[in-house]
Order: sequence, then C-alpha cells, then structure tokens
Amino acid sequence: MIRKDIPLRVIQISDTHLYAEPGGQMWGVDVDQGLDAVLTRLKTRHWPADLLLATGDLVQDEGGPAYERFHNFLVPLNVPVYCLPGNHDTPAILDKVLATGPVRRERHIAVGAWQFILLDSTVPNSTGGHLAAQELAFLERALTTYPHHYAMVCLHHQPVASGSAWLDTMRVDNADGLFNILDRHSQVRAVVYGHIHQAFAARHRGMDLLSAPSTCVQFKPDSATAQADDLGPGYRWFELYADGTLKTGVERVDTII
Repeated sequence: MIRKDIPLRVIQISDTHLYAEPGGQMWGVDVDQGLDAVLTRLKTRHWPADLLLATGDLVQDEGGPAYERFHNFLVPLNVPVYCLPGNHDTPAILDKVLATGPVRRERHIAVGAWQFILLDSTVPNSTGGHLAAQELAFLERALTTYPHHYAMVCLHHQPVASGSAWLDTMRVDNADGLFNILDRHSQVRAVVYGHIHQAFAARHRGMDLLSAPSTCVQFKPDSATAQADDLGPGYRWFELYADGTLKTGVERVDTII
C-alpha cells in the first residue's frame, strides 16, 4: 500500500560536462570539483533520495572513459541514477557504457504512483533540440499505457523560451508537438530539463516547466549573449506525493570558481 503522506524523493542533476581525465574545466570552472560539491551538499540536505535524474550533457564531447568517470562519481550514492543524453553527449556511447546497473540510460520508470519518461531531444552535430517522431510516439505510448500514474517528462533541451536569447536559439524546435501530446494527458505534472545552466520555473496548463542548474558553470539569466553567472553549482530536488502533489526547489553550493 502506498503511503500518501510519504513522498517519493527525487534529485535532478544536469550538465555535469565531465572529461575523460580529472581537472577538466568549462568556462574556468573545474567540472569535477563542481559535481563533487553538489553530491556532498545533496547528501547532507536532501537525503535519502529514492532516485536521481541526470538530464543530459553528462560529458563534454568525450567518449567512453568520461562516461565511466560519470558512473564512478554517482554509483557510491547507492540509489538508481537514470540518465538521458544532451547535445554534448554521444547517445550511442552513452547507451553502451551506461547500459545496465544503478547508473544507466533509461527510457521509462514507474515508481509508486509516478512514472518518469526520459526523452532524447538531441540532434546529431547540432546544439539545438528536436523531438523525433519516434520520441513523440514513445511519449504518447507511455502516457496511454500508464494513465493512472502521475507523470514527469524529462529531456535535455528547454521546450519554452528561457529569456536568454542566445540559449533560446537552441531550444526544442518542435515543442508544439510535445505540448499537443501533454495537453491530452491530465496526469502530467511536470516537464523537467537542463541545458540552460540555470534555474527556471513556469507553468503550462496545470503542469510545471522546470530546469535545474548545472553542476559546473552557471549561465546568466535573461542575457542576450553568453555570460557566466557568479552563482554556485546546484541541483533541483522534488517531493512527489501519491495524490499528484509536487514540491520542488533548487539547492546551490558556494561558488567554486
């Protein structure tokens, strides 16, 4: 029996941008130090968690060794970590290296009263996002198959404008197709994503649209051009209740620059 008063506790991390070797930097930020600081904070502030979602750009244009390092960072948490690709990932390599085990590429999970649908919004050789016909069909099928599970839909690219003009040239270019499906399924409670390296929250017809900060460099909100913010790395936490209630917030660590 599901206890309605005990939430499912979920952590979203995003845009870890790991390299094959330690010490890699993005915009002057050591990506290993950032991820380590975020994991340390979440273990002291929002633990235990039932699962983690890693919403893309797990590595920085690297191959298998970088994914192995990502695995090694996350596996000591001893909770499932479900991953999807971002524009800096190579989906075929991600799928191969993280095929099984507690830290893995996943498409759909049902836990308690909730389901998590992990979509691939990547386009080969492009920084922009697109949901191919098979991704939209998969989404429709999952929502139809589990009509009584509240749904969180996860992807990498933002489906709506973030307010940062340069980033919004890289959002999902067929978001209307996504929302046409979501709007037909009232059990959808949230769409969560990364890519923009900043916290964002909006509402669309009863569902939350939410991004997580990066675990490394942060991008300045509402900026016409690419600029780094002075905020520290962070993550988004969720409490998901059996009646469909969703509580969420963003937690950051002190800057590591």
